[in-house]
Amino acid sequence: MRVISGRFKGCRLVAPSGDVARPTTDRVKESMFSLMGIDWLGGVAVDLFAGSGALGIEALSRGASHAIFVDHNPKSEQAIRENLGRCFGGSDGAEEYEIWRLDWQAALSRMEAQHLSIGWFFVDPPYKQNLWVKVLQQVGTSALCPNFGVVCEHPKGTALPDDVGELCIWKSKAYGDISVTLYRRRGDND
Repeated sequence: MRVISGRFKGCRLVAPSGDVARPTTDRVKESMFSLMGIDWLGGVAVDLFAGSGALGIEALSRGASHAIFVDHNPKSEQAIRENLGRCFGGSDGAEEYEIWRLDWQAALSRMEAQHLSIGWFFVDPPYKQNLWVKVLQQVGTSALCPNFGVVCEHPKGTALPDDVGELCIWKSKAYGDISVTLYRRRGDND
């Protein structure tokens, strides 16, 4: 697992020990960011269910101004810290990211209370928990509705709704048995 592009390109990343996370493969990550088709001109990236932090780190590498890594597991927090240390080398970089050891609902509530303006949400929960629709409902019906979109990584056979609150599907593509579905605010899909 490595950073695909940008200022941290080639940096090797570690996964949390044990079966805590299912890291996004390099192939899917590269395809995901290609599908997003954006040049990061700042903006906050939120890596929910962060695991190793690979998606948030990729966003920082490509120009996100800030990343928030959310995961309630201490092994994930440890892996995220190690990966950020690898990418930033000797420099701290702490002004560019935050690590929140919270569950996703508490994290979204905290973001809402802080009136954060989010660019992108990355949603890649443990597949067994089937949380995509719950997260989309909370994000799509709140002040947290992102400026650019929500990226969901999910099993190919998992059907996600076309519309959720202010969000609607913008793009979707399968990569083997993994699918990536992008949502944007209604009216932003032109």
